[in-house]
Amino acid sequence: MITSTWKNLVVETQFANELTLTGLRRLSAVPTDPVEAMYGSDDQNYALHVGMYSYSSGLERLCKLAIACHGYVTTGEFPELQKYSHKIGKLLDAVADLSLEGFGSSKYRSKYLVRPDGDFEKELTATVLRFAQGSGRYEHLDSLWKDKAEVKTYEEWCELAAKAKDSVSAEVHGLIALKESLANVIESEMINLELESTHESMRPDLEIQLYKPSVGVMLSLFRMVRWVSTILDVVTDSPHHDEAQSYRIMNLPTLGEVVAVSFIHSSVDFFNFQIARFSDDEVVKEELDEAYKRMGEREMDEDDDGVEVCQARGATNLDEIGSAFDFLPK
Repeated sequence: MITSTWKNLVVETQFANELTLTGLRRLSAVPTDPVEAMYGSDDQNYALHVGMYSYSSGLERLCKLAIACHGYVTTGEFPELQKYSHKIGKLLDAVADLSLEGFGSSKYRSKYLVRPDGDFEKELTATVLRFAQGSGRYEHLDSLWKDKAEVKTYEEWCELAAKAKDSVSAEVHGLIALKESLANVIESEMINLELESTHESMRPDLEIQLYKPSVGVMLSLFRMVRWVSTILDVVTDSPHHDEAQSYRIMNLPTLGEVVAVSFIHSSVDFFNFQIARFSDDEVVKEELDEAYKRMGEREMDEDDDGVEVCQARGATNLDEIGSAFDFLPK
């Protein structure tokens, strides 16, 4: 019989998982240079606060779940968590202090059990901490009545993004480019099917632009979540070394079944599955290639000179269209 504790743990983990994932997706869409931003303005910068609010709340809850479940498995009681409040740094340190001796772990999971703790990660944690404790979450409202209120979350994010932009791998660059091609292809195909008005309902999601510097910061935030999620997975999946107490783990749901799908991946796979949302990027490339050929053929029918075969790809003939994705990782 499923207990209320079992249900509460599952629901809380699902809640934390979706909050965190939503935050990471929004943070990928934060423009750090108005010149590169859509419409050349800063009207998309609010995505930073949406993303940080969701991410910091999700990370806080995942940390508390890991601490709570570890305490139950090793002592038979859930520890009191209110003392941690919204102190992300204290929570991350507490997770790092959890002893995993006696817990099993596959080689696949064990490589993610090391805390990301470089200088950049410490700066990033400080920014998340400042936001989570209220200084960032309410900075715009506080500025209305506090003369010395600091509104600096966006400034801090841009500084972090400038440091992280070169850390984005070639594979992720390719996936960003692939995703950017989707909106143009789908619009053309829907118009050809005489579903132009139907397409309007899809347009906002398809046209969300990703910014490489912010993607770099987002992936560092993801790796922090992956570490916490892997610990939560291990703690709720492996019997404790004390056989007299191992029955306790049987009373807990295997919470890795919730978080693993979202977070226990390599950085490239996480971006592929959860940000770009491709089930198989190689198949997507093939489908887009074929779609671009159809687009080119349609435009050639409309233009006898065949000059503007496919504006989005800069191609001038069908041979170029066929190899337009050669730059993407194989």
